[in-house]
Amino acid sequence: MSTPPVVDRAALDRLVEWGGDKLLHQMIRLYLENTPERLEQIAGGLAPGGDLDEVHRGAHSLKSSSANLGAMQVSELSARLEATAKEGDEALSRSLARELGEAFAAADSQLRAILERDDA
Repeated sequence: MSTPPVVDRAALDRLVEWGGDKLLHQMIRLYLENTPERLEQIAGGLAPGGDLDEVHRGAHSLKSSSANLGAMQVSELSARLEATAKEGDEALSRSLARELGEAFAAADSQLRAILERDDA
């Protein structure tokens, strides 16, 4: 299985086609603002006494929003985490959550670079 791109430019281009750079920038800003909340939800679900249902819900939400914005590594890992949490595999969920955090850091960097480049 090949690794998807950190950020799929085609998804960003679709947003520009639908609503111009203004829509693209709004979507990027919303994603960068809301994703840490989903990651916190996932971490909370994996904390001692946590609930894998919270992990499942957070990963499901993140899967969709990431795919819409083209953050494909985050979306793919979120899908895997969603399924793993639903199956009740806490150890694998923890591992995927760590990978998810790293993938989001990479996507965050690329998306912020797009905002900075376009604002320049």
